[in-house]
Amino acid sequence: MLAVTNLFDAGEKRKKLESHLQIIHEPTAAWNYAHHPFLTWFGGRFILTFSLGTHDEDDVGQKVMVTTSEDFVNWTVPRELAVPETGRSVLIPSGPWSTEESVNQYLLQFSYQESVLVNGHRQPGSRGREDWCYRVFTSDDGENYTETGRLGIHEFGGNMPVQRLSSGRLFSCGGQYCAWTDDPRGLCGWKGAQVFPDGFARVHSLQHPLLPGEVSDTSLDLCEGSFLQFGDGTVLMLLRSGTPYLWGSISEDQGQSWSLPQPTDFTDNRTKFFLGRLPDGRYYHVGTPDPFPPRTRHVLALSLSDDGMRFDQHFLLEDRQFKGRYPGLDKNGIYGYPTCLTRDGTLYVTCSINKEMICVMHVSLSEL
Repeated sequence: MLAVTNLFDAGEKRKKLESHLQIIHEPTAAWNYAHHPFLTWFGGRFILTFSLGTHDEDDVGQKVMVTTSEDFVNWTVPRELAVPETGRSVLIPSGPWSTEESVNQYLLQFSYQESVLVNGHRQPGSRGREDWCYRVFTSDDGENYTETGRLGIHEFGGNMPVQRLSSGRLFSCGGQYCAWTDDPRGLCGWKGAQVFPDGFARVHSLQHPLLPGEVSDTSLDLCEGSFLQFGDGTVLMLLRSGTPYLWGSISEDQGQSWSLPQPTDFTDNRTKFFLGRLPDGRYYHVGTPDPFPPRTRHVLALSLSDDGMRFDQHFLLEDRQFKGRYPGLDKNGIYGYPTCLTRDGTLYVTCSINKEMICVMHVSLSEL
């Protein structure tokens, strides 16, 4: 077991931070699935992308939207960044990378086999997905994008914003696969790395005693990682699992190879989360660490650590219980898929709410 813990205590009273939550996208009857938000800073403005679908998660026709803001308060009306190429295709944003000269948006695209669609739409499960690739869109002004490349499915990690490692290498965090390149533009030279072998994530885990609510969590289903890099260059990737705990893997060669994942004592509500480092050197986790009821994602919390292993300072970002307005396939949970960045003494956060709304929030680092 990896010695990573958040010392979760269901009875702990966490300080509620002033998050300044703002909804920047509302659902409509025609388009009421919104998820996968990403933030970056480029050209004097914040850029936010997210996926937008009719009503079901990752259904055909799902596209990627973009909105910008100079002050994190006044946002432009979201507009299409890219649409899927065929009537059976889906687009999902997979993280940005920005330099002083340009910003890249990496978008995952796949299609459904015609035989698995009913009345032109996907059905429960993930059967029949094919023709996977990453499409790369680049802008030199933050407004106008051109498709500049295409990457293979195992050539790019595609789960979190691309980040620069201590060596200067660019790293794209994923799940079973991640990727790296030494091209500072992030446009070429991507090399995929496999974190765990096929079949590993489907093995049932009894590393932890079964807990109430875990009865349906019968496989690891490792996916959707986020990472930290320590001062000695070691990279720690934590992975979402189908259990109430995150799993972890370590790379000691700047992301080229990885240890076989092991369980940790860091609790989770079976969802995506975000890891980062504050300007004062502390490490942070933003996510939904309250493990039960599973998949409800009913609080968004911030946890801090001095060493990146023991997260012992906990705060609430949001715990308002929003209600979904439209039914849809896989539209579970309240606070979904946060991503973050720090700038000018502030932690900026975006996430989806009920997989229908896209929100932003910000917290002064002086509160921490």
